[in-house]
Amino acid sequence: MITPDADKISAVSDDRKINKRVGYYMTLAQRDAPVVTPGGGGDSIKYYPYRDIEGGFYRVLSNVFSDVTLLKSASDQEALDKYEVVLIIKPEIRTTSQSSSIVTWPPTDFSVELSCQITDRSGKEVAATRVTGQGKAEFSEFVSDFSLAGKRASFDALVKTQDALLNLQELRADR
Repeated sequence: MITPDADKISAVSDDRKINKRVGYYMTLAQRDAPVVTPGGGGDSIKYYPYRDIEGGFYRVLSNVFSDVTLLKSASDQEALDKYEVVLIIKPEIRTTSQSSSIVTWPPTDFSVELSCQITDRSGKEVAATRVTGQGKAEFSEFVSDFSLAGKRASFDALVKTQDALLNLQELRADR
């Protein structure tokens, strides 16, 4: 699991928050799709990036926007209307891993690319972000947590995503 500690993602002051109601969605296929990437010593690792990162992603969106709703799809009209959603965010996650060690199987280097496509309710693109989080861990660190490099990369990607969203002027404009 590459689930970061979402409680360590710093909250945003109210004056920096974007006063918009947003919805996000990840498909069930994305949540249930395992990813296999290289570890060390010729081994590989398997994990579920969307499932593992979703809690932290929700935390980031809650830090940035006034209200966040999970959507069943981008066209979940019932939720869009009920929660007065004005922006829809679809994340895309890509990961890589490797290890400099031929002896230990956990990865020592991990990266998480987290992209967000942001549209209005009609599907018109409003903005997009793309960040890459990096995580490194040495044997002495990950001996009790084999996922440490992945957790660090996920955390880094989420913090960078929060900053990227906060700095998008397109999201602050009235639509």
